[in-house]
Amino acid sequence: MYLSIQYLRALAAIMVVIAHSNHKAMIYNIDLLNFVKIGGGGVDLFFIISGFIMCLTVDRNRQSFTSFMKSRVIRIAPLYWILTCVALTVYLINPNLVNSSSTHSTSIFSSFTLIPQGHPYLINNAWTLSYEFFFYLIFASFLFSKDKQKLFTSIALIILVIVGLIFPPAHPKWVLNPATFITNPVLIEFVLGIVAYKIITNKMISLKIAAITTIVALILLIAHNFDCSLLPTSLGRVITYGIPMFLLFVGFVSLESKMPKINLLYQLGMSSYALYLVHPFIITGITLVMRKIGLINIGPLYVTALIVGSAIAGFLCYKFIEMPIDRFLKTKIKNKPITA
Repeated sequence: MYLSIQYLRALAAIMVVIAHSNHKAMIYNIDLLNFVKIGGGGVDLFFIISGFIMCLTVDRNRQSFTSFMKSRVIRIAPLYWILTCVALTVYLINPNLVNSSSTHSTSIFSSFTLIPQGHPYLINNAWTLSYEFFFYLIFASFLFSKDKQKLFTSIALIILVIVGLIFPPAHPKWVLNPATFITNPVLIEFVLGIVAYKIITNKMISLKIAAITTIVALILLIAHNFDCSLLPTSLGRVITYGIPMFLLFVGFVSLESKMPKINLLYQLGMSSYALYLVHPFIITGITLVMRKIGLINIGPLYVTALIVGSAIAGFLCYKFIEMPIDRFLKTKIKNKPITA
């Protein structure tokens, strides 16, 4: 695995944690994290990373549709289902602790199947997993073509987005509205990941250009942080988050040969999926505890607890839940006898 990609995974996860921590802190008039306006862009970076990684995966090990989708389910679903069961327990005990700010009712069915029906999930940020699996389905559907698979996937995703632009869905801003879901412009970000794969694996840019590209990307993101209003188009998010994140990804990963190993960032990247899923629980838990003991108004202590607590919980979840389950399932499948 690329060190640079692990570092970018760490960045993406922490950006999302900061965004959600800031949202919670602002409820208590604590604006210490409010200077970070682009935390939500971590999701866009995750989508680009996913597009790249899936290309890398199938090029290293050609798979059938069934084997590819099975491997994705094994990798993604177990930890998600475990934490969804935890969220369901909380929901049954006290529904107000789950999606309390949403005007839509929570869907238990959609929460476990990741099939969008216009309702939030028990783990609210799991909407991104629905987009991941939608991408996997389209990506795997073209595995029959070794040479054109990435091209066909990109064309299919672009066509879906174009259809959505020509025939806008009724509620375009609600990401789990079924019509919005299959035509959402964020699907382009998976295509950007595929393009990044071609650029990086074919060594199409020099180290000098890679460094310049990385700096330009950071400048664009910083500029957007100061004026975070999206462009008045359906492609606003892709333009303001997707393009800079694409440039950052291409430039930074192209510098892989010069990348030192920073163990803290590496481990944070390795545990980024667990961190992404578990941090809403930690943010809510820390808030309840600190409010109970009267420390919630100590802003620096509160926001530090939210971010550091989430990172530690994410690593522990990765080390003691995610990876043991992943190893167990892979071993069971590897040792499963082949029947006629």
